[in-house]
Amino acid sequence: MSLISIRAVSWAERVILCFAVLFFCVHSLPRTWRTLNTDFPNYYTAARLAHEGYDTSRMYEWPWIEREKDHRGIDIRVIGLLPITPFSTLTAWPVAELEPLVAKHIWIILNVVFLVPIAWMLQSMTRLSYQRISLVILLSYPMYRNLLYGQFYIFLLLLLTAACFSYLRGYRVLAGVLVAIAAACKIFPLLLFVFFLQRRDWRALASATATGLSAIAVSIAVFGVNANRTWLEEILPWVTRGEGLGIYTTTPSISGVLHCLFLSEPQLNPHPWHDSPLIYALLAPALQMLVLAPAILFIRKGDESKRQILLEWSALLTAALAISTIPASYNFVLMIFPVCVLSSILLQNRRYAWLACLIVAYLGIGFPLPVPLQLSGLALLLYVPRLPLMMAVLFGIYALLWRRKQESPDRDWSRYAWAVIMVASVLLSTRSTLRVERAEREEYAYRLPLQAQGFLSAEPQSTVDGVRYAAFTAGGYRLMTEGRNGVQADSGVDAAEDDLSFTSGFGHTLVERASVSGSRIVDLQNPSRTLVENAREPMISSDGHDLAFLQDDHGRGRLMFRPTFESNSAETRLTPLQWNVYEASFRSEGDYAVSAVEGDSLPKIFLMDATHKDAPITIATARFPALSPDGRWLAYSHLNHGVWNLWLRDDSNGSTRRIADVPCNQIQPSWASDSKTLLYGTDCGRSIWFTAIARRKVLP
Repeated sequence: MSLISIRAVSWAERVILCFAVLFFCVHSLPRTWRTLNTDFPNYYTAARLAHEGYDTSRMYEWPWIEREKDHRGIDIRVIGLLPITPFSTLTAWPVAELEPLVAKHIWIILNVVFLVPIAWMLQSMTRLSYQRISLVILLSYPMYRNLLYGQFYIFLLLLLTAACFSYLRGYRVLAGVLVAIAAACKIFPLLLFVFFLQRRDWRALASATATGLSAIAVSIAVFGVNANRTWLEEILPWVTRGEGLGIYTTTPSISGVLHCLFLSEPQLNPHPWHDSPLIYALLAPALQMLVLAPAILFIRKGDESKRQILLEWSALLTAALAISTIPASYNFVLMIFPVCVLSSILLQNRRYAWLACLIVAYLGIGFPLPVPLQLSGLALLLYVPRLPLMMAVLFGIYALLWRRKQESPDRDWSRYAWAVIMVASVLLSTRSTLRVERAEREEYAYRLPLQAQGFLSAEPQSTVDGVRYAAFTAGGYRLMTEGRNGVQADSGVDAAEDDLSFTSGFGHTLVERASVSGSRIVDLQNPSRTLVENAREPMISSDGHDLAFLQDDHGRGRLMFRPTFESNSAETRLTPLQWNVYEASFRSEGDYAVSAVEGDSLPKIFLMDATHKDAPITIATARFPALSPDGRWLAYSHLNHGVWNLWLRDDSNGSTRRIADVPCNQIQPSWASDSKTLLYGTDCGRSIWFTAIARRKVLP
């Protein structure tokens, strides 16, 4: 380039940088500063509960964490922890004792400060000027989203950049430690363990493994065994197969696009382009592996050059983002690293046309594209430009790695072993995916075609002519009734309250309303009058005279009994203090069932009646008890292979049998008046625990 051209480019860079700084200071930072937004309250609430000594074993359940958020007056309508790891919420631990907005202010300041060492390390590794690195950072729309939502991907970028920086400086143990901390926050940095393994860097791999185990120990110490077990056994498998969150929204992910094109769902995706679980099962694992495989196979243990290591690191990081099953906009702040690496190489080689293409791709990856609500068929491919642009950047990195391989070939026979492992993985994943998707769709036959669909519909109960349920919507949790006269929402609830549990019978509809003042139970006949303070899960006795409910003490539930509905009547605790009661089904003071845990054990159902009051019948690994109106049957959910399926117990002889065997959750059963039919929530074909309502006759 001529001297004039160089000066023109430099002036253009300065002008753009000035506008970017102005935009950040005048628009983005004030907007970020004013409100909580999502997702900072998710991390903050979990960390605050741990600070306060709460039992957090149920923190991944949507209504449970919503209740705790309401009680603390956190100013955001709905929250949820899916699919983040328990350890990642510890990023909010240092500010968890502060007020939520103040805590976010400190977190924003820290994130802005993190950008300084990130820029310094990138300049040291790539030799780009600080001006150009600042441009890459400030032109990252995902960076602004990260600050607005209070996410921690800038912190994650700091960890991964520092890990690569340390590795290049020879601090291999420190590099392993930093990668492991990043992987404990988000799973995809586990791919960098493969980097250490492929390069036979045993010190880095050993330190990463030891740090990862230490992070797990810390997470268990803070949040307990059950919260971590739930994430590992019940949530992680759904996330890895692309069914963790919002699977039928138009997300720029391979699994998201394929879900919309080839998998049907009665409410969320009734008309896919071509309904075929087989095609989905063939394409999803194969495409993801084709994208990822070169990043692993191009790692060269004999090449210790800085350029090679930076390219390998960039390839693994970009590939991980490209195959991510839940790619939110703020995730792509991590693209700052590979874009700086590629820009440096292209500038050194004077490949200015390719540099221009990289800039366009980088801006396109971060640019938000509004998606029409009624979008179907192949038209959705027009609204996911981020995915092909990510592929283009990734294949550009692969091209550079391929060229270096051709210039200096090496004989590493481990590549053949990796290829065999990858092929076997695709075959096994295809078989497993096909089995899961076909089995989930068998449950569609029992779905109720409700007119009012929330993100999830919970705790269904039969009414005289329909069904009543709690619907999770963008405006909160609302009690809905659907029958012959259409849909009716309870209009008596305050905008700041959530209807999180309820029961109906004998002319009463009792609702738990959660707010900053706590959870209270009201009767919709007179909603201004509180029946019980500090209570959830109301239950009416089989004769309609008595009231039972659950009360929480630092997140630990206990079953309480009141002989009348009057607010001044005496209350009796029915369950031992060492039990943490999750749910209950109540017929009378001497006839009830509870799901509870003792210590760190898995939940069990304890069945109490006049015969077994001193020695309750225990059903292991079970939740959501439902006693039939005729008193003979107990329906419940049993955990097997990470999912909850419906089972039935005959109280006359103690025999049990499985109602269904599907690779998805069937929870919160309730009986119809005939004691033969169950209503329940099912997430088959949906995101985990985003339940729809089904009805199934289980007895002749």
